[in-house]
Amino acid sequence: MKILYIGHTYTVRANHAKIAALAKQPGVEIVLVTPQAWKGPLYRNETDRFDSALAPNVHHRILKAWGIGKEGAYLFSPSIFPLIARLQPDIVHVEQGAYALVYLQVLLALKLFSRQSRSIFFTWWNLPYQPKGIKKIAERFNLSHSTCAIAGNARARDVLREHGFMKPVHVLPQLGVEPLPLRTEQQHSNAPFCVGYAGRITEEKGVFDLVRAVSRMQHVGSSKLYCVGAGEALDRAKREAAYHGIDFEWHPPVRNDELPAHLEKMDVLVLPSRTTPRWVEQFGHILLEAMAAGIPVVGSNSGEIPNVIGNAGIIFEEGNAEALAQVLDRIFENEEERTALADRGVERIRKQFTHETIAQTQFRIYEWMLREGLPVGRNNRSAGCSQDMATPVPGIR
Repeated sequence: MKILYIGHTYTVRANHAKIAALAKQPGVEIVLVTPQAWKGPLYRNETDRFDSALAPNVHHRILKAWGIGKEGAYLFSPSIFPLIARLQPDIVHVEQGAYALVYLQVLLALKLFSRQSRSIFFTWWNLPYQPKGIKKIAERFNLSHSTCAIAGNARARDVLREHGFMKPVHVLPQLGVEPLPLRTEQQHSNAPFCVGYAGRITEEKGVFDLVRAVSRMQHVGSSKLYCVGAGEALDRAKREAAYHGIDFEWHPPVRNDELPAHLEKMDVLVLPSRTTPRWVEQFGHILLEAMAAGIPVVGSNSGEIPNVIGNAGIIFEEGNAEALAQVLDRIFENEEERTALADRGVERIRKQFTHETIAQTQFRIYEWMLREGLPVGRNNRSAGCSQDMATPVPGIR
């Protein structure tokens, strides 16, 4: 099975583990295509080349791209066309949304040079939208020439249905994690209780709710707030923390492979996201990172967070700082519950969210595509099964 795998997510070395896990599936050969760099919300990353020692059957092609950092609007150089013509892939997997121009570009190349290929795309988008102009044209073409899709959350699947995509949609995380060695409570016995956050420091991520919640803890004098990340709300968060007398520590954004050292400092990780008219939490991968490290997790009920946490953490009503403060006090006071949450988190990762588990599920989707899915050359917008893929990942709807 020849797979052409395209996505800017894999400009980062830490995410190559998912591709390596996919390469372990029987009879697979992968050509991974990434742009030369990617500019995310926290920092710009120059592409890390895939280490062939991880999987010799993965061949990494770094192609020049224009518009890097623009999810729906970047394009590869014309070199993508002869690459597809030479490769003649069985499966083409593009991790961009329904109206992404790069997906349109790849599908055009397939229509010209590899009409027998099956195509699949990935989307996080979980809010209603109405594309206009070139986006509307691109979405119509992309959906009509896709064999099936993967949605990163349940609501994203529903949005695809609302846009007329009646082919199979599988709800599956984009990336997994690997469990890390568990830390011991003794490491923190003489330190303040550390409430942690990592990610974009913005209002919709609920950072002000988190500051207010820590200020209302009964044990605020024995606690600290530790934030890793950056964003337009950082200065205000610092001012509010100082106003409330909170012990606040901040660290700039770090690469994925540096994150475990910062998680190690935390007694609990909180993802307090708030839903807005223009954004709702799409997944919350930091929750997986924390659970894999044996850190108890607390999250708001925004978007996909409850489905990610399951029974391995505690959910509170988004925007309710008082409720969050009560949860944090409860975790502070109950070492037995902290241990139980940490254990359940690691177990949830091992059962459902490792790179290997996700790769195996994707491989089953590819097998279905080759067995029953329509190729690019014979596709249409609504052809094929109107039901979701079988064998869903347990606990992910």
